[in-house]
Amino acid sequence: MANTSRKLLIKRIVIMLLCLVLFVGAFSGALYFYQNDGTQRSANHTFGDDKEPNRINVAVTMLGVDPIKSEINLRFAPSPEGTYAKDARLTKDLKFFTGIESGKAEVTLEKNRIPDTVTGSLSIASGRVSDYPFDVHKSDFYLFFTNPKDEKEDIPMSVDFYGAISGYNIDVDYIPKAEFESTDSYIGLRVTVSRSVITKSFAIFLMIAMWLIGLVIFTMTMIVVWQPRPIEFGMFTLIAGMLFALPAVRNLQPSVPPLGGLSDFLSFFWAESLVAVSMPILFFTWLTRYKKPS
Repeated sequence: MANTSRKLLIKRIVIMLLCLVLFVGAFSGALYFYQNDGTQRSANHTFGDDKEPNRINVAVTMLGVDPIKSEINLRFAPSPEGTYAKDARLTKDLKFFTGIESGKAEVTLEKNRIPDTVTGSLSIASGRVSDYPFDVHKSDFYLFFTNPKDEKEDIPMSVDFYGAISGYNIDVDYIPKAEFESTDSYIGLRVTVSRSVITKSFAIFLMIAMWLIGLVIFTMTMIVVWQPRPIEFGMFTLIAGMLFALPAVRNLQPSVPPLGGLSDFLSFFWAESLVAVSMPILFFTWLTRYKKPS
């Protein structure tokens, strides 16, 4: 008897240790994926000739992205270098062109003043938010300076781009040469925004969860129909509750767009339909299976 109890205790300890090892492995794996995703979702690049001593350096920071509104928010902070600067102030009047839409696309930078930052938004040129969570969005913008007193003067510039938005992968590069040729004084950049690995993984996990909920409810209903099992009143409340709980589960997906996207056609509509169909089937079975007491 003592040996049996000891073996049972050892077995329980081994099972607990295995569960602990699995939990630690899953937790470590989640942290590993987060760290990898963190290096992919940010962009920190330099464009133009940053070795030219006499130039205008522009620090471009991505402030936010909204695929639903089709907008990318950027901040431009120009700073003169070399002969264009004197104590961080401009030595001549310049015009700064950013191409932003909700803001000043053309800004006058006055002589003997520290250049002001420019904030505005760009429209997303390509990409459909309805493809969530596999949507990819792209937008182009162009940067250059001109001298109002000498339009022919080429003003060298460099661009430091930084973008890190939670839940998104941000990438930026020169516009392909087949579409536009960038120079040291006229730079065209293309920003590419997509969902991060964590966002995609969690969205897919919720899609699978909705499918499982719908299949469990429908399977439970069909078993009650095919087998002479008693129909409990709790089954009706469960199905009715899931009918209204599934939209809440659907909205748990991070930055999910309005109803009608790809993710809805892959999971939500199907799960909601399975649950909705189960209710009348169960009710009809309950109604026809009733027998008067003898």
